[in-house]
Amino acid sequence: MLMSRLRSPVPTPERGSTRGSFTVALCAATILVGCERVTPTAPLGVAVKVATPERSSTMASARYTAQIVPGVRVDLAFKVGGYVESIAQVAGVNDQPRPLQEGDLVEAGAQLASLRESDYDQKVAEARAAVSQAASTYRDARRDAARDAKLARVGSLPPATADSSRARRDAAAAATAGARARLAQAKTARSDATLVAPLSGVILKRAIEVGSLATPGTVAFTIADVTKVKAAFGVPDLLLPRIKLGDTLRVTTDAFPGVTFEGQVSRLAPEADQRSRVFDVDVTIPNPDNKLKAGMVASLAIDTDAAAEGNAEDLPLVPLSAIVRPRTGKGFAVYVVEAAGGVTRARAREVTLGDYLGRVVPIKKGLGLTERVVVQGAGLLADGERVEVIP
Repeated sequence: MLMSRLRSPVPTPERGSTRGSFTVALCAATILVGCERVTPTAPLGVAVKVATPERSSTMASARYTAQIVPGVRVDLAFKVGGYVESIAQVAGVNDQPRPLQEGDLVEAGAQLASLRESDYDQKVAEARAAVSQAASTYRDARRDAARDAKLARVGSLPPATADSSRARRDAAAAATAGARARLAQAKTARSDATLVAPLSGVILKRAIEVGSLATPGTVAFTIADVTKVKAAFGVPDLLLPRIKLGDTLRVTTDAFPGVTFEGQVSRLAPEADQRSRVFDVDVTIPNPDNKLKAGMVASLAIDTDAAAEGNAEDLPLVPLSAIVRPRTGKGFAVYVVEAAGGVTRARAREVTLGDYLGRVVPIKKGLGLTERVVVQGAGLLADGERVEVIP
């Protein structure tokens, strides 16, 4: 009995079950390895820029950014069409002649470019021939009319025949006048084929090349008189009472640090721009040495008389980009950053705004002078959200 039990075969696992157990073990090991490699990371905050508010007492005037534009700008276009035959030449590098280009100075009355004149010479010749023919016909008709009128007076010719002669004479006279008008028109077209500078200035743009086809109205050159330039900018309606035509304003540019250019207010727009809701203002600045170039960025200050209005106390000044609408949808708010436990978060702070001062707004209530305010990225935040302060 005991021997039979010892001799009975020991059960061995089937091949399929062995393979399944190995597969399960391999999957478990893979999962464990994968779990060891995954390390949880703390969520990153919204990247923002922060700054402490300025003091209103340090800003006695509102600063504005302006663009330098030419005092006079003229687009020159051909009145007639044709192929460009020539462009005025000037001395270039190594005194080699080259066509006029941007930045070249021209004098009033200088010839800038011309179309192919042979096309217009033919039209002038045709108009002259038509005038000669019409004039000859008129001379014959006038002679015949004078003769028939004389014969009609002595009774040698019916009055109706004399009347017909006078009608032919008058028609020939009208045809002659029309032919002469067409000749004058052809001559004008030939003169319009040459483009002449109407003023002395600098060429801002050239849009033609020799051989190109210019259609009537095609702008070929843009010339600007830069002996006087304008600083163009916009102001809100709150500052309109402080600006008057003829007021002197000082303009500065980054291109010339420490140099101040004085100009006078030469234009105040009668209505605000429909999109920006600001009023355009031009300040005309003498520019005899051509320092100021068209397209330069300038800045200027307008006195706000804050002390006269009772706003001389120190108020925090924040840029417009820091102002947001709270979730309640009422009033305005800013985000201040607070650090606690190694985490920096943004906290919404409802504020009361003062009068708009150019690119900044004074905060009458709700913000301290030493608090750090989000000046970029405020529109992406929610109250209590984690932030990453970037330089």
